[in-house]
Amino acid sequence: MLNLDNCRERQQRLLMVMEQDSIDLAVITNPKTVYYFSGVLVNPTLPHAYLLDASGKSALLTDAPVLDPGEKPNAAADKVEMYRFHSMERDNTVTNWSQDVAVMLKAAAQQFLPTGGTLGLEFDSALYAVSDAAREVACSGTKNLTPAIDQMRRQKDPDEIQCMRRAVTLVEAGLAAIKARLEPGMTEFRAYSIYYEAMVANAGTSVELAGDFATGLRNVKGGGPPTPRRVQLGDLYIFDTFPIFQGYMCDFTRTFVVGRPTQIQQDAWGHVMEAHEIARRNIAPGVPAKEVYETIKTHLDKFEPAQGSFWHHAGHGVGLNGWELPWLTPGSKETILDREVLACEPGLYADAMQGGIRLEHDYLVTPEGTTALDRFPMDLT
Repeated sequence: MLNLDNCRERQQRLLMVMEQDSIDLAVITNPKTVYYFSGVLVNPTLPHAYLLDASGKSALLTDAPVLDPGEKPNAAADKVEMYRFHSMERDNTVTNWSQDVAVMLKAAAQQFLPTGGTLGLEFDSALYAVSDAAREVACSGTKNLTPAIDQMRRQKDPDEIQCMRRAVTLVEAGLAAIKARLEPGMTEFRAYSIYYEAMVANAGTSVELAGDFATGLRNVKGGGPPTPRRVQLGDLYIFDTFPIFQGYMCDFTRTFVVGRPTQIQQDAWGHVMEAHEIARRNIAPGVPAKEVYETIKTHLDKFEPAQGSFWHHAGHGVGLNGWELPWLTPGSKETILDREVLACEPGLYADAMQGGIRLEHDYLVTPEGTTALDRFPMDLT
C-alpha cells in the first residue's frame, strides 16, 4: 500500500503545479489519482473526490472506512467526509452516489473558496456530476490538471516501487506454476487457471488479472485471453500478464515452448534476448523514447526468418495503469526520465516458429542504469 508520507510529498509537487498555473483548488476525482495523493485505496467503481487548496489544506470525500477508533483519518488528508455507499432507504446507483459526493464536494469547495477562484480538474474523469458541482463554485474558470498529473506519475516514488515489486511476485508465482505443468493437450484456459491459482495463493486474496494467454499461431496474430484451444507439441505459449494488486500493476512477459525448442525457436529467442541487452544500453534519462524503439526495431528486423514481424510498440510506462507514458514508439514525443518504470517487450513472430517469442522486463530507470524489477528466468523451457 502507498505510504502517507510519500503521498504528502506528491501533494507538494501538485502544489507547485497549482502555483505555476494559478490554480486555487485542485479537485481530484479519478479513483487512481485519489489513491495516489491520499493513500486510500478506494473502490474504483464508486465516486470519490480529493480536494487540495493552494495553502496545502486537503479533504477526502469517500465511502472508504478510513477513520480509526480515535476518529483520526488514516489518510493523507486534513479532513475526511464519508457518504453511505449502501442504503436501505433508496436505490443504490452510481447516479445517487455521485449526487451524494457532488453535494459534499460543493460544500467543501465553498469552504475552501468562499469567494470563488480557479479550479484545477481532471478532465478525463467520467464523474461529470461531481465535476459539475465543483464548477459551480469557480468564478475564475477551470483548468485541466490531467496532463500535469500524467507527467507527475511517470517518476515513481519508493512506495510505488514497493507496490509494483509486490505485484511482480504474483506474476513470478504464476509463471513458476505453469512452467512446471505446461504440457501438450492442455487447454489455454487450463493453463490460465493454473497460473491464476498460484497468483491468488501468493497474494492471499483475489487478484484482478488480464493479459495475453495465446498459444501457437494464435499469438502470431496478436494474442488475447485464453480459449479452449488445446496446446500442441512445439507450440510457443506467450504469457503477457498485467495484474492489479494494491492499486498498482506490473507488466512483464515470458514465452514457453511446449516440449523442446526447435533450432529456429532457439535462434529467435537469442535474437530477442539481444534486443534486451540493446535496450539496457540505450534506456537512460534524457534519451528520446522513439530512439529506443528505433534501435530495438532495427535489431529485430535483422532476423530473416521473422523479418518485419515486430509490428507493435517496444514498450511503455507502467504504474497505476498498465499503459502509461512514455511509449516506446516511432511517434513518441517523450524523453525518458529518471525513476520511470518501463515495460520493454521486444518480440518476433512467424508461422515457421509455431508462434511468437515475446520477452518483457519492467525496467526501473536511474542515472546509473536500468534495473529489472522482475527476476524470473527468460528461458523457453
